[in-house]
Amino acid sequence: MPELTLIEALRQAMDEEMARDDRVFITGEDVGPRGGVFRATLGLYEKYGAQRVIDSPLAELSIVGIGIGAALYGLRPICEIQFADFIYPAFNQIVSEAAKMYYRSGGE
Repeated sequence: MPELTLIEALRQAMDEEMARDDRVFITGEDVGPRGGVFRATLGLYEKYGAQRVIDSPLAELSIVGIGIGAALYGLRPICEIQFADFIYPAFNQIVSEAAKMYYRSGGE
């Protein structure tokens, strides 16, 4: 087994899942042609196109909200938040929406 950096392992895992399942897509800031701030998505935009590797606005709240909505619709989103410090604005989406959806929908 070859040694990989963490970023290389993440990229490989995303690539494998995107190749395996057409419902998987990536969204986040600069994940498209730039390949992400840490280059975790480098080459995936060219391989899978703009419909599956989607640059988002600079708004973590919306990135997480899009991911939650897409998952409810049956898609398999990968939402990249560039830095851990920036996840706090999205906590409301995680705690108030994603975590409670099962109970709000009657388990469906």
